[in-house]
Amino acid sequence: MRIFILFVCIGWFATTDLMARQDRQNVPLIRGKVVDKGSEDPMIGANVLLKTQQDSLISNTTTGPDGTFSIAYPRLPVFKLEITYVGFEKVTREFSRGMPLDLGTIAISEDSNLLGEVVIEGENAVGEMKGDTAVFNANAFKTKENAMAEDLIGKLPGITIENGQVQAQGEQVQKILVDGREFFGNDPSIALRNLPADAISSVEVLDQRSDQSRLTGLDDGNYAKTINIITKGNMRNSYFGRVYGGYGTDNTYSVGGNINFFNGDRRISIIGMSNNVNQQNFASDDLLGVSGGLGGGGRRGRRGGPGGGGNNFGVSSNNGIVTTNSIGLNYSDKWGEKVNFTGSYFFNSSDNTVFENTNRQTVINEDQSQVYQEDQISTIANKNHRMNARMEYDIDEKNALIINPSISFQDNSRYSNLEGLNLDQSLDSLSDTRNLTENETQGYNISNNLTYRYKFNKTGRTFSTDLFTSWNQRDQLTDLISSNKDYVRNSFDTLVQETTALSDGFNYRANFTYTEPISERSVGTLSYQVGNNKSAADQKTFQLANEQGIMVLDTALSNEFDNKFLTQRTGLGYRYNNKGLNINLNLDYQYAVLDNESVFPTEGTFYREFRNVMPTVTLNYRNEGGTNYRFRYRTRTDEPSVNQLQNVINNNNPLNLSVGNPALGQSYNHTLFANMSKFDMETNKSLFMFLFANFNSNFIGTNTFVAPQDTLINNEVLLRRGGQITSPVNLNGQMNTRLFVNFGTSIPRWKTKVNFNPGISYGRTPGIINGQTNVNENIDFRQGVTFASNISKDVDFTLSTNGTYTIVNSSLQSNLDQNYYIQNSNLRFYYSPNDGKTFIANNVNNMLYRGLSEGLDQSVWLWNIEAGYRFLKNNKGELKVYVFDLLKQNNSISRTVSDVAVTDVFSNVLTRYAMVSFTYIIGNFKKSDGPEDGPGGFRGPGRGGARSW
Repeated sequence: MRIFILFVCIGWFATTDLMARQDRQNVPLIRGKVVDKGSEDPMIGANVLLKTQQDSLISNTTTGPDGTFSIAYPRLPVFKLEITYVGFEKVTREFSRGMPLDLGTIAISEDSNLLGEVVIEGENAVGEMKGDTAVFNANAFKTKENAMAEDLIGKLPGITIENGQVQAQGEQVQKILVDGREFFGNDPSIALRNLPADAISSVEVLDQRSDQSRLTGLDDGNYAKTINIITKGNMRNSYFGRVYGGYGTDNTYSVGGNINFFNGDRRISIIGMSNNVNQQNFASDDLLGVSGGLGGGGRRGRRGGPGGGGNNFGVSSNNGIVTTNSIGLNYSDKWGEKVNFTGSYFFNSSDNTVFENTNRQTVINEDQSQVYQEDQISTIANKNHRMNARMEYDIDEKNALIINPSISFQDNSRYSNLEGLNLDQSLDSLSDTRNLTENETQGYNISNNLTYRYKFNKTGRTFSTDLFTSWNQRDQLTDLISSNKDYVRNSFDTLVQETTALSDGFNYRANFTYTEPISERSVGTLSYQVGNNKSAADQKTFQLANEQGIMVLDTALSNEFDNKFLTQRTGLGYRYNNKGLNINLNLDYQYAVLDNESVFPTEGTFYREFRNVMPTVTLNYRNEGGTNYRFRYRTRTDEPSVNQLQNVINNNNPLNLSVGNPALGQSYNHTLFANMSKFDMETNKSLFMFLFANFNSNFIGTNTFVAPQDTLINNEVLLRRGGQITSPVNLNGQMNTRLFVNFGTSIPRWKTKVNFNPGISYGRTPGIINGQTNVNENIDFRQGVTFASNISKDVDFTLSTNGTYTIVNSSLQSNLDQNYYIQNSNLRFYYSPNDGKTFIANNVNNMLYRGLSEGLDQSVWLWNIEAGYRFLKNNKGELKVYVFDLLKQNNSISRTVSDVAVTDVFSNVLTRYAMVSFTYIIGNFKKSDGPEDGPGGFRGPGRGGARSW
């Protein structure tokens, strides 16, 4: 394996070197010289932007000391070039094939609307819609001294940040770019926590299309909600960052920092931290499925220590007490005029101690339900390495290539002490279990995505291919000691077993697309896709046979299983584009084969074929008033995983068994999406409306059997009375819908921005319980409002409250009342009386729970306070005293509604501590030769003393 990885790395760097050498060849460039129309002096540092007709940024550069520029010709038949400079009028040139590449001298005039040194009292524009992209002016949002990007992003209309998860306009943000480039891969948390707010000129919120779609200019319906942070001009040739260290009560500590070296196109960023107060610098993928096969994995809680991130490695950074050590490196550069490269490396080590109390009520039939209670203490140690890169290579005018390799390794160990109890409807004990589980897991994932495009001589005629490959392996060893009691028969037994589980997989997907212009405004496509997902799982379980310690193979808990899922798809597409209207239509036919083979303990073959027609419709329209409308309908199929197919019983919790189902088929998914967005520049009002609907046929749901008495499963495994076993099954009728609205306005007298966030969602989840179909429906009514001050960097407050009332209905027990209400309210106040030198801050949060399990209905207050003093030049030094959870009430409560059950979980989290810390701001901001604002940025209303408000 190591030799294979070595060859992959050697091949990667050899390819990189070859491409860098080929990059020295000539490439079509757009050239020109920008001068002041009045003095004819060269304009140094003017922004030169290439954009689509819908105003989406393609690439950018700045003019040199002699006012000249050169920029690679983009891979689009029609586009436009913009030249901007603070205090001068914008110049726009429309481009199409055949136009000259040398633009000669371009003279720009001073903006006659500027008011010289006049101080203007009024609001900066919040933002504007540029095609399908929402662009926010960073200058319109005031943040405290030494604030980070997270503080600024959280103020933008339609954006929320909760538990490290970023949502924009109701959708989960999947990427955060910096000046159009990836920053530490696809992790949204990193840029927000490591870039200073003062470095940001503007923020773009957009739906980024797939690489193949962007290369060909044809919409394939694949989007990723993306935030693009545009930095100021003076930050692009500077180094900046911060280092900090703190020590507190109960031996708490936190040290870390980040530093960024920006030198034009070359950018190097280093981040790192070490602490035992639940802080995470970035949120990484759960590569191995740490909780997979174990049951009762880490659940994301409500909140933890300051700066807590999202769900890391399947072990929540919020729940439990977490010690973290992490380091990351990001490198980005342009190699000549042809190659854009970005690469990053992460290492993260975490140790977590979690206590969870679970209460689950399961509906069995019309008259009967059952309660399961569980206490679990777990210690989890995790080490993770991740490396990824992205290379965009413009080989020549006709050929372009994008490569995205990724390598990940993970080691995880987990020790768990679990006590579970089943009770009947009258809360009489039925059975219980006490489990001690020790688990060691190792694994890796290697993947690569390659996109290639060839342009023919005829404008609009292209051929492209997208090839994805992935290898993964997961090796797990589990030791289990379990004691189990049956209260009805007053019987007792013990279980000692060892399980080895090895799974590996290889999958590929190749997509070929040919585009042909039909008219000046329309293009047709022909596509073909083939893919195969191969996976194998081998689980062997050994049980203690006698007092001499001999372990024997238990065939009832052992299985070898191979799975292959082959898909072939062919389709036709049509695209129409005329000014503000863009229409994309695709119709695909897919043929799929699910071929499963059971090797041990019994041999068997499960073969199924699927044929589906899969339409896709995308409509974008922008009217003259600037309102943007989007509609998208898409279909897809989802195949079952090897774990869902493998017919082997998992008995790590003898009261809650699970088993796969080799007869599973694929599910067919319909997704509807509609969006409306509008900015009113004059009144600084914004409106976003978002509608999402998802419908699944052949949905992979759950078949649950609750034992009315002691039952043998597969005639070999004993399930005690009250215990349950679950298996996946195909069902119809699953759906979920959501309507989200965000309306933002301002109150000039109070210098405050207001955002209203009403919403409603509906979910329908079918399941089978003891042979009967149950449908759990839940309706959420949500109302949120946020008042965010925009006074100055010295006075800042945010007052917000979000309440959700959930109605839960069960078709088997319509009179079962599981309705509940959760409200989260927060007041954040920051005040610096002497221009940032001294400061105080309070963050008060209240969580109100009503309608949960007994003992969980409560009102919880989390109060954090801090005070500090800034000194040294430009306030670069900061000494701070911080108290977390002053009232010592912090906890984590969550509710989950599934097909036949409602589950409440209470988890331990970090509680009160005090810490003294010192932070030093690193910065050498070179004076910008050009405008402060980058591409897509905003200018102030005047020169010199112009200011907002």
